[in-house]
Amino acid sequence: MTRSAANVDSFDIVASIPANDLSACVNQVLEALQHQYPDADLPSADWVLGARARELGIRPKGQQSANGSCRLLACSDGWLAVNLARGSDWELLGAWLAADGKVTDWAGLTAALAHRSGPALLSRGREMGLPLAFVQRPASVGAEAQPQMQFHDVFQGDSKYLQCPSLQGAKVVDLSALWAGPLCAHLLHACGALVTKVSSSQRPDGAAQGSPMLYQRLHAGHQHRVLDFSDQNQLTVLAEMLREADVVIEASRPRGLQGLGLDRETLAVVKPQIWLSLTAHGRNAPNGQWVGFGDDVAVTADLLHWTDEDRPEFIGDAIADPLSGTFAALAVAQAVSQGRSGLLDLSMAAMAGQYRRKVLESGAALVCPLRVPSRAD
Repeated sequence: MTRSAANVDSFDIVASIPANDLSACVNQVLEALQHQYPDADLPSADWVLGARARELGIRPKGQQSANGSCRLLACSDGWLAVNLARGSDWELLGAWLAADGKVTDWAGLTAALAHRSGPALLSRGREMGLPLAFVQRPASVGAEAQPQMQFHDVFQGDSKYLQCPSLQGAKVVDLSALWAGPLCAHLLHACGALVTKVSSSQRPDGAAQGSPMLYQRLHAGHQHRVLDFSDQNQLTVLAEMLREADVVIEASRPRGLQGLGLDRETLAVVKPQIWLSLTAHGRNAPNGQWVGFGDDVAVTADLLHWTDEDRPEFIGDAIADPLSGTFAALAVAQAVSQGRSGLLDLSMAAMAGQYRRKVLESGAALVCPLRVPSRAD
């Protein structure tokens, strides 16, 4: 069976249409989805980028992320983004810095980093599982050097083809949590897919408590299965669900599913399907083991606003998450429209870089897309 290769790269938001801000970029992705699925009830770019910020009454404040868990701290040779999103991250700081005593607050951490090298701290911290990123002054970054993301670079196709190249009625199993993966699943559902969210009873999705309104909206109309990942019988059930899915969404580091025997290779999936792997920095070693969240990943891509004094500032709320979720949904839709089967390997850092490049190539500056009041105002 032969499929046309026409427009297989059209998920690349960088090519063709200019966009002078991030909202315009997201609108273009949503319009491309709407073109494929005219009856889809898709959200606006304003909702995609700002729903959580409005729910929580937050916005970034210079070197502090919107949710406050990530800071841009000056080092001797640049800026280090330190995202202490989990309580356990604070416990690692003493060992990371090889310092006597505990570092218990941001002031202490700021002082500890001021005269140290960012790249050295980045390398050591990533080995320990800390979500970090490093940037220098914008003149040293190479703003226009981000390569254009091509479909063949991120899609590892196999010899099978989907029997029905449409999202209408497609079975989607969503193993992801937090924001990017669930947003992708939400958009696929709006295009007609039947989504089942699978959660671990040991590690529930933190977004359900952190931003409950957004969580409910993202998962509206989805089936929900809570499974015990320590129970082999329940893992067997999940394995069968994954083998029968038309689309799988997962957002864990590769070794996570490998340890459970639930990665695509171990499952030896026979059915044609799209397996979407969303990672912070890619699947290949060593990047595949690096931890990352929306704010620090955006810093990796230099998706920042730089002041006239060459000080970097956060833009948006965990901005790499909503940008990646929309980009991934269009990439899945494009693969499905071509009847393709295989692994779609998308890193949030690479996707954030594509949006950054698109805005800069329009001649515009990167600015925060949020227009929301802060609780502190």
